[in-house]
Amino acid sequence: MKTRHNERYESDNTPSSEVARKYREVIHEDEHEASLALISYRGGEEEFRLGKEYCSSDDPGDRATGADILAQLGWGDQTFRDESIEILTRLLDDSDVYVVYCAAVGLGHRSADSAIPALVRHIEHPDPLVRYGVAFGLLGLDDARAIAGLIKLTADDDRDVRNWAVFGLGTQIDTDTPAIRDALREVLSDSDHEIRGEALVGLAKRGYPAIIPELINEWKDDDVSILSIEAAGMTRDPRLFHRLNQFTEILTLDDDPSFASKLADAIAACTPKAGQGGASGGDNRPN
Repeated sequence: MKTRHNERYESDNTPSSEVARKYREVIHEDEHEASLALISYRGGEEEFRLGKEYCSSDDPGDRATGADILAQLGWGDQTFRDESIEILTRLLDDSDVYVVYCAAVGLGHRSADSAIPALVRHIEHPDPLVRYGVAFGLLGLDDARAIAGLIKLTADDDRDVRNWAVFGLGTQIDTDTPAIRDALREVLSDSDHEIRGEALVGLAKRGYPAIIPELINEWKDDDVSILSIEAAGMTRDPRLFHRLNQFTEILTLDDDPSFASKLADAIAACTPKAGQGGASGGDNRPN
């Protein structure tokens, strides 16, 4: 049963073939406004057939377009899911790197457990674009093989690959194992503050006992990411209250309402209750 409804797309009479054609024309441009959203929204027999035909083309740009079409047919209704997963999995063996990337991302949108073996075979692919696609393809899959793959990708040489792998491992699954904690803890030495922030959120979510000193260490140079603030709020620990309050004084928050809101939430969560310490400092408070 169709559960999606969007007035904008319901009233759009553009043929799906025309939408696909315009998308194909600009697929390799870094920035473009062409979208497959109307095709994804419709998600019917015609749209599936269109995606399948593009995937069967001798032209790699066509095949990449086909993979993108099949990736999100039906949105949350996941129409033609099994048929699309089968085609996308085959495309992981394509000779074109960009096609493999699109297929892997498409499988991520489809949450394709059956494609895990095919995806993890590409974890050491020489092209970071493919490894990025693999990280996306494994997101949200609470499966030992997918988790092992993401753990390996958290140490990838490419920043974007690491970022997606840590995001997937830290917040997109609830599994808590020593191996996951070890991988997230290792990431705390990464040079990228967003990646470290993703790891902190993942550790806070799992109740990691050393999360408070790790957060204090993260903030030692007043280099504060919104993710680290989110992690602090998750701890609800009054030992962080003083340091969080300091940020309202030393950071410029007027131009970043999202950060200001997260900080306010974290301060509220870590406000000491009657009988709790934290407001006046303690062993973990920085000088």
